[in-house]
Amino acid sequence: MVSAALTQWRTGRAARLSNLLGAHVAVGGSQAGRRWATEELNHAIVLRLASEFQGFCRDLHDEAVGVLVGAVARNDPGLQRVLTVPYHANRKLDRGNAEPGALGIDFGLLGMTLWPDLKAGYPAKGPEWSRKLGLLNEARNGIAHDDTSKITKVQLAGWPLTMPSIKKWRSALDGLAGGMDHVTCDYLRKLLKVTPW
Repeated sequence: MVSAALTQWRTGRAARLSNLLGAHVAVGGSQAGRRWATEELNHAIVLRLASEFQGFCRDLHDEAVGVLVGAVARNDPGLQRVLTVPYHANRKLDRGNAEPGALGIDFGLLGMTLWPDLKAGYPAKGPEWSRKLGLLNEARNGIAHDDTSKITKVQLAGWPLTMPSIKKWRSALDGLAGGMDHVTCDYLRKLLKVTPW
């Protein structure tokens, strides 16, 4: 079983991303080579990719909070609402990007050590997921805030804002989403002695 958040990442969120990728092919074709008409679509896809992943992270966090407060205040919806407040009051995902530090803080509110757990469970991939997520959010911020220095920084790190980079980011986020789902489920299972999803 996987969380509803991961199911949505793999279905509805994936479909929206695929629609943008389809528009990219319709405008620029599927052959290799630089197409000036697709540059703005590349930027739109980077923004949407970061946005959809942030939505997944927020959904997963909400789901985990729901499992936790549901276990503590079973059959008491009023108390569940009260217990949910601290997990959302200062949540970074509601005010900033889904960058590695923010995810660590927000999932840390549950008592988790998200990145150490990911690195322990996925030693070859965990550090790379963190690095790639950081670069994606740097690119996102560069585009959203018209900050060419951030875009240049990402490009100098070997990530031009082109379709090959976008595909690598999407692949990394697919892996990271699955990893986050797994370590969150494992944490809640050990903490609460229940199968959360």
